[in-house]
Amino acid sequence: MSISDSSHGGNIGRAAREYGLSEKQIIDFSASINPLGPAPGVYRAVTEALWRIKHYPDPGCGDLPRLLADYLGVGRENLLLGNGGAELIYILPRALKIRRALVAAPTFSEYARAVEAAGGRVRYITLPVSGTAFPAGEAAGHLAGCDAVFLCNPNNPTGQLFSPGDLMPLLDAAEGAGAAVVVDEAFMDFVAGREDFTLMPLACARRNLVVLYSMTKFFGIPGLRLGAAVACPEVIGRLKQLKDPWSVNALARVAGEAALRDESHMAETLKTVKEEREYLFSTLSSVPGLRPFPSEANFLLVDVSGTGMKSAELVEKLAAMGILVRNCANFYGLNESYIRVAVKTRPENESLVRALEKTIRTWLSGRPVFSSRLYKNR
Repeated sequence: MSISDSSHGGNIGRAAREYGLSEKQIIDFSASINPLGPAPGVYRAVTEALWRIKHYPDPGCGDLPRLLADYLGVGRENLLLGNGGAELIYILPRALKIRRALVAAPTFSEYARAVEAAGGRVRYITLPVSGTAFPAGEAAGHLAGCDAVFLCNPNNPTGQLFSPGDLMPLLDAAEGAGAAVVVDEAFMDFVAGREDFTLMPLACARRNLVVLYSMTKFFGIPGLRLGAAVACPEVIGRLKQLKDPWSVNALARVAGEAALRDESHMAETLKTVKEEREYLFSTLSSVPGLRPFPSEANFLLVDVSGTGMKSAELVEKLAAMGILVRNCANFYGLNESYIRVAVKTRPENESLVRALEKTIRTWLSGRPVFSSRLYKNR
């Protein structure tokens, strides 16, 4: 199996083995993590807490629930911490008795996998890859027989951001149909003015709404796994009954506490992501054959069909150069025309652009017949 066949991004160890590189030589654009990494205090906190690994973790997670609830603007009773958002995604189908789910695609594949792992079935509504209006009416028309709807906001891998006004008709229709709505806000922290877009305040009051949250992306700690669910107390209680009491390990807990106390790092992250996303979008738009889509998250979806290469071919060629990007061919609703690239620091982004330009130029120079459309952005 090649690196382009990976179900998810971020497997730098596998890429290093496959291409004879050291992990430190690889620039990973396949996983969408804070380009600045964790706040400096996170490293200190983890180092100072190493002695804790000889003890069981605190099931109450110390100060983390209070700090996170304050940061998110929700009540402590509306919050449940987990071993990354993925643990909670897999608990949800059992806790909410989801047998049939509607998934708004293309999106994160684990929603469907979690439902199917619990013995349920999935059907999809396909979203356009550009635009910001969520087709709530169309989604509501597919609710018959469904116990839940899953969607991601901002959406992964498209970067589309939907407003509460866009989603309210779906929430109301789902409530009338007796279905839950699960909204994954794993990338909402990267949105300027997130408080105007998050559905967390609604989730605290509505019995049919669950909002998922991840600390791994914005706070740069995917290796430690830390996430949360926000919902009304009744739903939180049902989720808690199915969750391992020690799933948040001691180091993840102190890392989360330190991260939430560093407001300057959060502000610098937002500034950097905005600037570098604009730079990357503009620069990729000028590369022959590439068409990036606007995004409100820390990544860009890119149509590569204008190069004449399939996404897997491009991913493999870049990986051999130490540049990992996400092949989006295995996202339901997409095909071999798309890759996703994370927004990183300026030097890293420049390396990506150079590698893409070189790869595409080399590919086009070796083609026996040229078409002028390959040199135009689509």
